[in-house]
Amino acid sequence: MKKTLKRTLGLLLVLCITVGLLAGCGSSGGSTAAPSGGEEAGEEVVTIRVMSSDDFAGFRTSVIAEFEEANPGIKIDFQSVGYDALHQKEVTALAAGSDTYDIVDVDCIWTPEYVTNGYIECIDDRLTDEMKTGIAPVAMDTLMYEGKYYGLPMFNDLFFMYYNKDILSQAGATDMPATWDEFTEVCQQMQEAGLIDYGSAWGWAQAEGLICYYMTFLKGFGGSLTDEEHNPTVNLPENVAALQYMVDSLYETNISDPASVTSDDRMAIDLFSQGKTPFVINWSFAWSVFNDPEQSAVADKVGVMLVPGTGAVKSATCAGSMGLSITSTCKHKDEAWKFIEFLASKEIQKRQAIEAGALPIWEELYTDAELIEQHPALEAMLEQVGYAHNRPSLVWYNEFSDVLQVEIQNALTQNKTPQQALDDAQAKALEIQKKY
Repeated sequence: MKKTLKRTLGLLLVLCITVGLLAGCGSSGGSTAAPSGGEEAGEEVVTIRVMSSDDFAGFRTSVIAEFEEANPGIKIDFQSVGYDALHQKEVTALAAGSDTYDIVDVDCIWTPEYVTNGYIECIDDRLTDEMKTGIAPVAMDTLMYEGKYYGLPMFNDLFFMYYNKDILSQAGATDMPATWDEFTEVCQQMQEAGLIDYGSAWGWAQAEGLICYYMTFLKGFGGSLTDEEHNPTVNLPENVAALQYMVDSLYETNISDPASVTSDDRMAIDLFSQGKTPFVINWSFAWSVFNDPEQSAVADKVGVMLVPGTGAVKSATCAGSMGLSITSTCKHKDEAWKFIEFLASKEIQKRQAIEAGALPIWEELYTDAELIEQHPALEAMLEQVGYAHNRPSLVWYNEFSDVLQVEIQNALTQNKTPQQALDDAQAKALEIQKKY
């Protein structure tokens, strides 16, 4: 009797394990059986896995439930990491051919790399005529390579110059500085009056943000990192002059906080938020930070002005939009596109602008009365869009950027002169180019 009972229990155990294994094998490709009370029993629910930067991730997360309610057959598994960790995390999975992610967040500078390596899908056949004509070109170009599109931008981002109205009022400043020389003069006047220690803090640590700041200066000085054939032109006289201005602001004119050399663009926000600097250049998300009383001491005291230029260049700034792309390994591309299309819709873009301070991708929203009322800096920001420049579109951009970061830092820390640093960067860039 005991042997029979043991044998029966053993058979039941094997049966349970087998059923469990079969059930596990039946669930693949990010789909699961629908839970009771949702769709009809047995209907599949597709899970779309998203890897996002932390830029506006809070807003994206807040609207997922709304998307899922409208699309009951789709669930969103949303993950986000800091920008500096995003590229490595994505490429590690994508290069291995893994289907870890269905949607990835792509910076404008990564598009050539991702397309060339076959990581992301072309979406030309999914674009509507309204998308092609209604989305701002500088944003749409974020995920464009060799005339084809590989995703939709999620915001129209670029560097803006913010200013503290109270400090400038105390200084008696009535006109905003239009050139970098005027910027230096205004900052020094406020220093001499004892109103400030430094005119601005910058994110000049050795990271991609440094290239964005340098692009802003070199374009303002009339320079360029590459020519029309995408050949490196790092040591142009205009580029050297721009870097010399940055160095001088630290050691000669003393208008820049020395800590800028070890700070990133997020850290640069802090001193301005504390009311200690009159100016700061940062991304559009900074607007919502500056005007949040829980994070900022300058809420409702912030304005937006054109980034200064030099000579014939009225203004110049660096664009930094990012967008969402469908991965080549995604098994549910139509469902993934639905989520991308949802986040890029006019309604969601308008809400993201109001709630998170992001510039919308749709040009018509820049004249939306409600949006202008809720986002008072919108009109000033729109003017800056006309002076925005993207970083070079190169398959070998990441290697190029790494070299440039090192050499710019060599100049900012006075290990090399600006001319020596950019001469060395140019030589290294030419060597990198030969490999491609």
